[in-house]
Amino acid sequence: MNKTRRMSGFKENLCNLCGECFHLCPVLQLPIEEAKKEIKNLIEGEESQYVLSNCNTCLSCNLYCPQNANPYQLILERWNDLYKKRAAPPLYRFVCPTKQSNIWQLLNIFLSNQERRWIYNWMHYIPEADDTPLLIGNYTHLFPFIIGESKLLDNFKPIDRIDQWEGGAYLYQGGYLDVVQRIAHRTKKDFDNWGVKNVVACLDAVEYIFKEVHPKEMGVNHTQNFINFNQWLLDNIDSGEIKLKNQINMTVTVHDNCYSKALGGAYWEVSREILKRCGCQISEMKHNRKDSLCCGFGAGASWTKNISIIFDIISEGMKKFKEAEETNAKALISYCGGCIYLLWATRELIRSKIDIFHVIEIVRMAMGEKLNYPEDHITRAWDIIAIMTYSLILSFFNKNFYIDEITYNKDLSTFTPKKYRLLKIIRYTMDFPLIKSLFAKGFHLLRKILKSK
Repeated sequence: MNKTRRMSGFKENLCNLCGECFHLCPVLQLPIEEAKKEIKNLIEGEESQYVLSNCNTCLSCNLYCPQNANPYQLILERWNDLYKKRAAPPLYRFVCPTKQSNIWQLLNIFLSNQERRWIYNWMHYIPEADDTPLLIGNYTHLFPFIIGESKLLDNFKPIDRIDQWEGGAYLYQGGYLDVVQRIAHRTKKDFDNWGVKNVVACLDAVEYIFKEVHPKEMGVNHTQNFINFNQWLLDNIDSGEIKLKNQINMTVTVHDNCYSKALGGAYWEVSREILKRCGCQISEMKHNRKDSLCCGFGAGASWTKNISIIFDIISEGMKKFKEAEETNAKALISYCGGCIYLLWATRELIRSKIDIFHVIEIVRMAMGEKLNYPEDHITRAWDIIAIMTYSLILSFFNKNFYIDEITYNKDLSTFTPKKYRLLKIIRYTMDFPLIKSLFAKGFHLLRKILKSK
């Protein structure tokens, strides 16, 4: 039993019920009087008419609040209350590594031998005291080729701890706060047992979770020094340690992920500076930085019906692509591995032509490293779409559930499943262009039907 007390990040004593947070929100855009009612209802624990069912968890409301009261954390508290009452939706097993038939387990069917070797090594290495571990992360695990054979890894000991759940970052984003606190204690135990002094996080979100959320909201203080991987990239490019042989000479637009808005937007400029060093010209989307729209993942947090989650996620992602395409940029760049897999799935489903790169891939190309682009990404996108489809079908036969276990059996995370014939059939059919086209059309028809109800 954890002895520390969880603390809310919402500062009720600062909130004056002005409603600016939900009025200026790029998703909700509530009339000011409705916005005032919503914030009042959330504080008092009364029924929410708009926010809890429509919030995309983009964190913008914290930046709009003139009192710095952190209304986003209030939303998370109310979602945590709902989780206690109704549990998680069946489809959420998809991103729960301690439940059977999660995305990491199912993806083993489709991983190449090289990917399987990378992941096995990352998952089974136990850091020693003088190591500098690089937390590869749950979602980079889905696209290990983004960084798998890069010389960038020579500077670290890359590790992949799925049951650290990105430090609880994506559970935090969905309001599973009590579970996040348990994960905070688990990660502290890991770090302290390793005895390491420095920990590098691939994701801005993970660095933020360890440095800010765990100590200030979960009551768990880490003694390690957490290093942002993007900042490390920029520093080493500027110092000449990372040598850029090629100028990319490409116009790009930048996707600012939800967690980039934490700490007042401290993460916005680093990735842009990296892109400029690599020779990219940046054309900004209408909504960027503090106004940036979610990749779609956040729409799954405010679920109302299990069947609608995936369709809500893709619908929100479509807004991002519309804005990206309006910039006339050649490529959409993300510096979040969690966004990458959804952006690629959305791209394939809406048949968009804009390229998508992780900022790490841009650096690697500038370094002269070869990528199997876009073939690897397209193949993996359809792997993910097949798994999402299969998971949605399975969810019809499952009930809401509570996340009881936070520690997985790592041997189950790199094995090759022998069954899952239906999933294999679904994925096999998606290798045919006609089936891909029909699937995408059918998906959008069902999305429109659900949206009209």
